[in-house]
Amino acid sequence: MPVETRAAVLRAFNAPMEIEPVRLRDPGPGEVLVRIVAAGVCHSDVGQADGEWDHVLPVVLGHEGAGVVQAVGDGVAGLQPGDRVLLHLAPGCGTCVHCDVGRPIRCQEQLDAMGRAALTTGPSPIEGDGGTIGAYSLLACFAEHAVVAARSVIPLPAGVPADVAALIGCAVITGLGAAIETIDIAAGSRGAVIGAGGVGVNAIQGARVRGAAEIFAIDPVAGRREQAGGFGATSALDPGQASELVSSAPRDGFDWTLVTVGNGEAMRLGVDLLRPGGTACIVGLAPQDAPVGIDMLELVTYERRIVGSAYGSITPQRLVPRILRLYLEGRIVLDDLVSERLPLEQINAAFDHSRHAEGMRPVLRPSPDDVW
Repeated sequence: MPVETRAAVLRAFNAPMEIEPVRLRDPGPGEVLVRIVAAGVCHSDVGQADGEWDHVLPVVLGHEGAGVVQAVGDGVAGLQPGDRVLLHLAPGCGTCVHCDVGRPIRCQEQLDAMGRAALTTGPSPIEGDGGTIGAYSLLACFAEHAVVAARSVIPLPAGVPADVAALIGCAVITGLGAAIETIDIAAGSRGAVIGAGGVGVNAIQGARVRGAAEIFAIDPVAGRREQAGGFGATSALDPGQASELVSSAPRDGFDWTLVTVGNGEAMRLGVDLLRPGGTACIVGLAPQDAPVGIDMLELVTYERRIVGSAYGSITPQRLVPRILRLYLEGRIVLDDLVSERLPLEQINAAFDHSRHAEGMRPVLRPSPDDVW
């Protein structure tokens, strides 16, 4: 029987979301029904709500989630009702060349499904009074329940809070993965992370895990610069101070930079701060069709490199267990990422807090704690 539940539905860009009753179809083959306990508010959700990229409407946003399995569809192995799980947006199709080599974030079948606001396993599972509602990033976590591909679900060991598990699903995978998987940060190296929000501080942690000697946190928000030290930054600068280092970069620049914000000026700064032979890893998503000016003469002359990093590069099925071990061993800090916990009804307030860089990461709690 279809599940009657509630979700935050976006029906127009630059407009508030409304909590609406919706229906979810039963999980089909290769799918599971999850009761959402925690859902992080990522700046990508905010950018999508603000119309920075084209997307199907109406839609239920949310791609950082954790919850409890309620039901499984045919053919699902290794999951059962009652399992505590985190959700991720890179299930892949399982058969293409990218999935075969453990890089499902590049899977074109998956990207096509995202573009349709569907699942890799079938159409969007969400129905409202006016018809089908899209499922954002193959998940749609801003709801009390979600039907997702079983490949989007990873069981959790004991000792991982729901809030932390939810944020592992994007902020941690994306930031830490860029630092430990996408680029080769050498022990003893010197680098900078531009943008010290939820993704940025995890990039800082990843650089620390790799043994970087100097890690500069660059952010316009004083509070975030101050917090960055607790995640492993050795120095902090505002963008104006960082810009003063550009002229000396050919001799004293950074070995690497990680740009975690979708801002063209920040991306340009990430390249300009590099020493000859340095690597800029771009993680943040720029608004659609927004150009970024790069000095190509310097890029070639100094043999700088620019690398894109999406969702930690490797499959979450391999990366998430590594992150969980680092967390449970006390080698990375994740609890401090949560800046506030709000009920689903306060989703628009949470989005406003994210827009204004208030705190690190708001987390919505669609379901009561007693289901975790």
